[in-house]
Amino acid sequence: MDKKILVVDDEPLILKTIERALEKRGYAVHTVSDAESFMQALREVDPDLLIMDVNLGHRNSGSLVDEIQAARPSVKMLFISGGTPEMAPWNFLEKPFKIEELRKKVREILDEP
Repeated sequence: MDKKILVVDDEPLILKTIERALEKRGYAVHTVSDAESFMQALREVDPDLLIMDVNLGHRNSGSLVDEIQAARPSVKMLFISGGTPEMAPWNFLEKPFKIEELRKKVREILDEP
């Protein structure tokens, strides 16, 4: 499979849970906990999918979308949050989510069986 996934969330437990759940399915998972580290990792990792918390401390992931699309126009995105944001055109999972929901959504986004 070897699809690369970059995850950014400011909650360490969420990062570890997502990392373990997706690595068990054969994905290469890279995690970061803030927007600044995320932009650097985006350039270095060249991910197939981004999983991003909507609220990253003082930065909102919506404000990063233009930067992301400029740096990696073909990357797919999945947003996660404890509340439903106004990001209707984007893939979204509301926290708390079940591990199987996450895995299913990732497979759908990456067009995998």
